[in-house]
Amino acid sequence: MEPIRDTVGASRGFLSGPSPPSVVAWGEVLWDLFDDGARLGGAAANVAFHVAQLGGAATLVSRVGTDELGARARATLEASGVDVAQIQSDAGSPTGTVSVTVRTGEPLYTIRSEVAWDRIAWNDAVAQAIGSADVFYFGTLAQRTLLGRGALAMAWTAIRAGCLRVCDLNVRPPFEDCEVIAATVGNADVVKLNLVEASLVERAFPARGEAIGCLLDQGVKLVALTRGAGGCTLATRTARVDHPGFPIVDGRGDPVGAGDAFVAVLCCELGRARGLPTDLRPLAERANRVAAYVASCPGAMAPLPPALVGG
Repeated sequence: MEPIRDTVGASRGFLSGPSPPSVVAWGEVLWDLFDDGARLGGAAANVAFHVAQLGGAATLVSRVGTDELGARARATLEASGVDVAQIQSDAGSPTGTVSVTVRTGEPLYTIRSEVAWDRIAWNDAVAQAIGSADVFYFGTLAQRTLLGRGALAMAWTAIRAGCLRVCDLNVRPPFEDCEVIAATVGNADVVKLNLVEASLVERAFPARGEAIGCLLDQGVKLVALTRGAGGCTLATRTARVDHPGFPIVDGRGDPVGAGDAFVAVLCCELGRARGLPTDLRPLAERANRVAAYVASCPGAMAPLPPALVGG
């Protein structure tokens, strides 16, 4: 199979079309602490960053401390084209951080608790932003506290008819709650998950079979099962495609944020199309291609080359 860096031109123009989708991402913004320094991350922040790069109108709903890390996070995202008006400030809690260690190609996370993004507050401005979105993205990690669960539950009630609900399960130990997984899946049109999360879905819905079929039976319209360098499976009730992915040829990168880049492509493509495609293969190829490029770079917010953005 051809390397990602030799074939990125094949994706040129894939986001051309009608008006760009408005995507609201709800959840964590934080700093990933690697051995060689801190890099901005957090699943929701990563999705918003890549949506903006891909031509979507990205808004992030999150919360940072009134500290230097919070100011840097806000400034970095704003400079990247993300609407930061709904990033709240918290004088009583610090901006989130995560210690990241990559072992045998896979990241291990130690996530700091009692931080600002655990305290996202529901208010009229957030409700207005969500109520006008074409796509609403959310996950499970921002529900690790009762406060976080309650605020997101309010958000689900504000979503307008026709808005696509995209969920990345992004389950991280020790926050593996089957009840949260079940509630989250029940509010999603599209679910992205990896192999570890697939086993958790099967635990959350015992006797329902393998994860993809289980999620479709729960009313999910599109399931995206990612396998890292092994590509992905996309499935609806009427179609399924397995894509082998693209090899990573540059050894300086890490897989942190690659899945979030994958989800950002889903948000943009499905939001632009205002529905599910009948042919899933182009979507799988585009999402894998962008994810593979991000995995070839250090950190979660790698700037995409023009060929992947669409020129």
